[in-house]
Amino acid sequence: MKILRNYILKDFFSAFTFSLLSITMVMVLGNLIKLSDMVIRKGVALNDAVMLFLFFIPYLLGFTIPLSLLLGILLSLGRLIADNEIVAMYVVGISLGRILRIFLILGIIFSMCLFILNDKILPNFHYRYYQRIKNLYRKNLSAIIEPGVFLENFGNYILYVGDVKGNKLKNIFIYQIENDNLKQITFAKKGEFISQGKILKLKLENGFRDEVNPKNRNELYRLNFKIFFMDIPIEEKSKTPIKKKPKDLTMKELKEKIPYLRSLKIFPKNLLIEFHKRISISLSPLIFVILGFGVATLVRHREKSINFGVTFLLAVSYYLLLILGETLAEANIVTPSLGMWIPNIIFLSLGIHLIRKCTF
Repeated sequence: MKILRNYILKDFFSAFTFSLLSITMVMVLGNLIKLSDMVIRKGVALNDAVMLFLFFIPYLLGFTIPLSLLLGILLSLGRLIADNEIVAMYVVGISLGRILRIFLILGIIFSMCLFILNDKILPNFHYRYYQRIKNLYRKNLSAIIEPGVFLENFGNYILYVGDVKGNKLKNIFIYQIENDNLKQITFAKKGEFISQGKILKLKLENGFRDEVNPKNRNELYRLNFKIFFMDIPIEEKSKTPIKKKPKDLTMKELKEKIPYLRSLKIFPKNLLIEFHKRISISLSPLIFVILGFGVATLVRHREKSINFGVTFLLAVSYYLLLILGETLAEANIVTPSLGMWIPNIIFLSLGIHLIRKCTF
């Protein structure tokens, strides 16, 4: 069995290396076009563009490793099936389950590596990439206001904006904190900002303001408005730290931030989504092993073109389901945990079903 295991692993890692280089090269070329556009059209210095490129490469590994694992399994297992080597193993008493265990161990190892990558390495590189980008556009106020982030560099205010285009804002939440307690919540469907020195002047439209009753913190007084002007103090740009997005936080930082915001009666939906998304994606190699094994027994082809097509179809389906789950979670239709686990649940069920049906 040791000889057979080494034979299978050698074939797999050959296919995996080929897949990783191919998929990474395609994704790198796509981003090189964007970086060259920054240099040529937007006047970004070449050394800045190179640094952005280097910071971005590790981020690609979070996508290319699971996909390369899936394609490597389809290529290596497809060749074994097409050459009837699986049948020969089955005849001499080596069951399909023993072969599956080899790939399951690989899936567990890759999942552990991807978890470390997603927890420790990628948040740091993503933050440095994001920091470099923001430093290029630091002269603009829009560099401070970032969509999808709880911004805490506005004195005793916490600002959250759903979308930003120029000075136009959408889905704005402004939380006023006093003595570590929530005092006011202001929401507006849209608005715009005007910088006046150290003051951020906001024109808010179609929203409301809830103020906590100091005698009973469970009661809120609501004021609805069509147009409302609000001034928020802003720190000097040179001293303003670039706030981390959820993608820039480690798992430990996410676990610390979530209860803190909840203590302020702020539902940290985007942080919960990122937390469960990080775990779900980290387990995707193991899910892809089970699914890839089942699909390989169904397709039974060694041709690279066919396996590339199958991998592309499965990858698109997986990440579309991930986007769907995230959208449902953001719309409060499902919980963040369920939304981020939808693709894994579906792909795991499909993989187990195909494995149980496979015959030789």
